[in-house]
Amino acid sequence: MPRPADPSLPFRILAAAYALWSEGGEGVVTIRDVAKKASTTTPSVYAHFTDRDAIVRGVRALARGRFDASMAKSTSVLDGCARLLDFVEAHPRDYELLYGYGYRDRVTPDLQAAEFTMFEGYIRRASVRERDVRPTALAIASLLHGAAMFRLAQEARDPWWRECRKAALDACAALLAERKRPKR
Repeated sequence: MPRPADPSLPFRILAAAYALWSEGGEGVVTIRDVAKKASTTTPSVYAHFTDRDAIVRGVRALARGRFDASMAKSTSVLDGCARLLDFVEAHPRDYELLYGYGYRDRVTPDLQAAEFTMFEGYIRRASVRERDVRPTALAIASLLHGAAMFRLAQEARDPWWRECRKAALDACAALLAERKRPKR
């Protein structure tokens, strides 16, 4: 009688791939290494995931869930900015997978546009003048992403990170304050 299928295997495969990604980035996520880490065989991996890209998409979904859970706790745009940089510090490989090099290859243009439209909504709710919503969102996203990529470029915590983080958050606050709608 054949052995019954393990219903937890797809999750174990993703967990193994996620662990490999977290340890060493995209280059270490191979089908063979994922199978080994998940204590299964490469044919079993292929039975659940068509190829390596499908596994990376699954890992990205796990990282996105972690990111969304972190950002959902935001109480304002500025708090969200700080939380994003905190996320980068705590989960650098997750941020790299979500928004780092190769982002445009991993995410469809429609999803990229939807993510940015959502961010513009947060800027709009921060009482930024309508004509300034898009340029403000672009500027803040650029500031935060630049700071995040600065952090990712460092092997160990760089002594300038705290200063860079503060400068980025101060610039975001100044930009928001300058572009707010006047009170009536």
